[in-house]
Amino acid sequence: MRAIQMSEYGAPEVLRLVEAPTPEPGPGQVRVRTAAVGVNPADFKWRAGWFKERLPLTFPHIPGYDGAGVVDALGAGAQDLAVGDRVVFMMPPVAQGAYAEYVVMPTATAAPIPSNLDFATAAALPTPGLTGVQLIEDHIAPAPRDIVLITGAVGGVGRFSVRAAKLLGARVVAAVRARQVEEARALGADEVIVLGEEDWSGPLFDHVADTVGGPEVAKLCLRMKPGGRLRTVSTTPIDPAGLPAEPLFIAVRQDRAKLSQLAQWAASGELPVPVARRMPLAQAPEAQRLMEAGGQNGKIVLEL
Repeated sequence: MRAIQMSEYGAPEVLRLVEAPTPEPGPGQVRVRTAAVGVNPADFKWRAGWFKERLPLTFPHIPGYDGAGVVDALGAGAQDLAVGDRVVFMMPPVAQGAYAEYVVMPTATAAPIPSNLDFATAAALPTPGLTGVQLIEDHIAPAPRDIVLITGAVGGVGRFSVRAAKLLGARVVAAVRARQVEEARALGADEVIVLGEEDWSGPLFDHVADTVGGPEVAKLCLRMKPGGRLRTVSTTPIDPAGLPAEPLFIAVRQDRAKLSQLAQWAASGELPVPVARRMPLAQAPEAQRLMEAGGQNGKIVLEL
């Protein structure tokens, strides 16, 4: 099978298109023929060795968390899925392996997708979608009418946080860049401020859900109530000095039921999931280079 593989940490050029053995599903596993792979910021961070001291990779390594495709083989005892099912999946955080023509996984990792949801949009969902929803539902847990600041509210993670917070009855204040103000309102934010340019003069925030990090966010966090929850998914730290709560980093976890719900949101049009670029698998190095540069205004997806 075709796969993108790396044998060392480094620049995007360490990613190479290779012919690798096609994996066989083990007991309780399915094999998916991949149609599309979502490129995440974490992908280039793993490649560059950001986490190698704490979580070293085993080389050669096939990167990638997120993908969508069609089930083409079942292992012994595999249940809940059948050959021919269209699915979306998220791979384990260190093992990874999505940048490949075929991927094997436990059936509990893959969720069926509606027939009207294209593979590229489905592949854009797992890591950002689950992160955004879990940030709100599991870690912020706002009560109805709580005021929640969501930074980066139109980004890959933030847009899912906005929807999750609104479904829980929270009042959402979105902090975004100037060009994103109208999009934040369209996503359902009750109020919008321009990050780095505007201060918040309204009531104190009950909680802060951060996807951006850095000093601009730290300044806004000064307007949070003591005892509120400040949670971040950004690898850019928030200086805790003088803040009413300690910033706590949260990590995403696999959740098949929630992934299925995200697919329904995307298929129904309830939540737009922009795909900025569709590129062939062989262009994975350039895709990661573009992701690292930022400013894509949507997801980069590799198609097979």
